[in-house]
Amino acid sequence: MRPGLPRLPGLGPGALAQALAALLWIPQAALVALAVQRLAESGGLREVTGAALGLLALGVLRGALDVWGARQVHRRARQALSTLRAEAVAALARRSPLDRDRAPSGEIASLLAEQAEALVPWLSRHRGARYRAMLVAPLIALAVGSQSWVAALILIGAMPLIPLFMALIGWRAQAASEAHLVELGRMNAFLLDRLRGLSTIRAHGAVALTARRLRDSAESLRERAMRVLRIAFLSSAALELFSALGVALVAVYVGFHLLGPLGGVGAWGQRLSLGEGLFVLMLAPAFFEPLRELAAVWHDRAAGEAALAQFERHRHPGVPLPGALDAGEPSAKPLAT
Repeated sequence: MRPGLPRLPGLGPGALAQALAALLWIPQAALVALAVQRLAESGGLREVTGAALGLLALGVLRGALDVWGARQVHRRARQALSTLRAEAVAALARRSPLDRDRAPSGEIASLLAEQAEALVPWLSRHRGARYRAMLVAPLIALAVGSQSWVAALILIGAMPLIPLFMALIGWRAQAASEAHLVELGRMNAFLLDRLRGLSTIRAHGAVALTARRLRDSAESLRERAMRVLRIAFLSSAALELFSALGVALVAVYVGFHLLGPLGGVGAWGQRLSLGEGLFVLMLAPAFFEPLRELAAVWHDRAAGEAALAQFERHRHPGVPLPGALDAGEPSAKPLAT
């Protein structure tokens, strides 16, 4: 978070539960690979019953952790948003109507009602996805490396390119989101002011001029919204490209390893069995899954930080209104926990 912005609550136990749910795929993949290996060795149904029951139990536990964690992070995000709204309303109530720096009422209404909602996806989805990308991906790489260090190196080699391109695209997305929110607030302020003075506009015959200006403002807002969406799609395309290349290289390596030309190269001196190769292949897409989730909600970070910056603009006291509210802090719970 950039300096000067309000502090936000920590991730809490919900994000940890979602990360643990993602990590449960490692033992699930191991059980599937074990069952396939036993079936390939002419094993019967009795020999894979235990693996099937374990897979089912882990699936139920994984789903429960994921649902509970999602509810927890969403609840904390809503609480943080309510606190920010209370602080912004209290700060605005203390400002004098004669303050020249006071924002128009339409812009304030847009911030509190529409722009503020951009904080919820950022707090509930983006930060949790970033946490899982930092925790789950390295552990999956370790699990893959336990079977083949070459496959682990392929995954690790493709990983740095993804955050690099996402960071480059994210800087552009941040600026585009801030410009979009500013334009949205201006348009709402313009519309509200013209509605208040509608009788005066009609009296002076300026209805057509006002409608034309409103149409131009809406067209500018549409162009800015499409610019934000183009950047978001570009980020997702870059991730899909590098993740597909990484998975494909791992699949080619495992395939040649199982066919025999590579011998025991890259597998700690011995050839991969069918179960071990399947285990590596099942974990390769899961390695990129946290990064794919992060890319899917990458634009939420840009929109959330832009909305948070708008909140910071309106939290300054400005010219006080005597007797409106006490000059102290609003009676809201602190954001940091």
